[in-house]
Amino acid sequence: MSLREDSILFLLGAGASVDAGIKHAKAMTVDIEEKIVSDGEFTDFHDLYNYLKSSIIYQRGLEGSFNDQSATIEELLAVLSEINQKHKNKLYPFIGGWNIHLLKVAGEEFDKVDRLDRKIRDELFKWINISNYDDSRYFGSLKSLVSDIGSAVRVFTLNYDICVEKALNRSGINIELGFNEKRQWEAAKFDSNENSDVAIYLYKLHGSIDWTRDRNGILTLCDTPQPSPELIFGAAAKLSSIDPYLFYVHELRKYSLNEALRYIVVVGYSFSDGYINTLVSQAVARSEYLKILVVAPTDNEHQEARRISNCLGVTEDKVVYENMTAKEFFENSMKLSYFSKKSGAGDDDPF
Repeated sequence: MSLREDSILFLLGAGASVDAGIKHAKAMTVDIEEKIVSDGEFTDFHDLYNYLKSSIIYQRGLEGSFNDQSATIEELLAVLSEINQKHKNKLYPFIGGWNIHLLKVAGEEFDKVDRLDRKIRDELFKWINISNYDDSRYFGSLKSLVSDIGSAVRVFTLNYDICVEKALNRSGINIELGFNEKRQWEAAKFDSNENSDVAIYLYKLHGSIDWTRDRNGILTLCDTPQPSPELIFGAAAKLSSIDPYLFYVHELRKYSLNEALRYIVVVGYSFSDGYINTLVSQAVARSEYLKILVVAPTDNEHQEARRISNCLGVTEDKVVYENMTAKEFFENSMKLSYFSKKSGAGDDDPF
């Protein structure tokens, strides 16, 4: 049995960076809610925040989901971004007018909406711009898997932090981020090349704190995190025709539908992104052999595996659950022998 370059891909969520010192999404939400109550710089947004959170939960209820009574930072920023478009929002002519309560809490000319958006983005930058990346070294264990396979591995991440890059660079592994010698983004950098020494192709689906975009729309990689980095929130932004986001989604779809793919390794992802879930779900539905290997600590792995299979609309046997932290997984499982054992396949079985 052999594992090829296109037999495995990784999908990383916020939980993958928690062991590196990055706050989990829920911890970020708790932090913001505490500031809304007690921090003088945030208390002015109390009524607006309550309205936004209630609206997000209300929308979930309309879809039949009543268990989750929280609103994540990304959900808040996605909604704020949409409201901030005001009359430029494409649905505005069909709505007829803004919700009366929103008009009461949004401030004059929606001033509070814009200010809260910027305040939350500032806090997000502080949370993910850590000063010491020593604790992120576990991502460097990908080097062992690449060595065993003998070819590059594709890693897709929903995170804005630079923990993966820091760890892989420290490990001396060649990583492709998609930027040319002028530090400008270039799609062709992700093309497979048998003469290339690239070990990891990293796709940052939601942007990165060390990316900036100039007035001409040129995306540039910087040496250090930037105060106003290129980050996106929400499905609409992800499907924007502006590079690199639509390209990244296309790449995820292409490699997830590859007939040779046997594992989509999902680390620290909550399966709360409907668009990403659809891509994963259709990949599993198209392949007899493909499985989702989910890595995240939980008190009840059977219940969590069932939740994920229901979320994706796949049978439970398609979900392999590893009840451990990202650090434990990367440090102990980045070997070809691990995946061979997990698959339970023999030498004649397809892999």
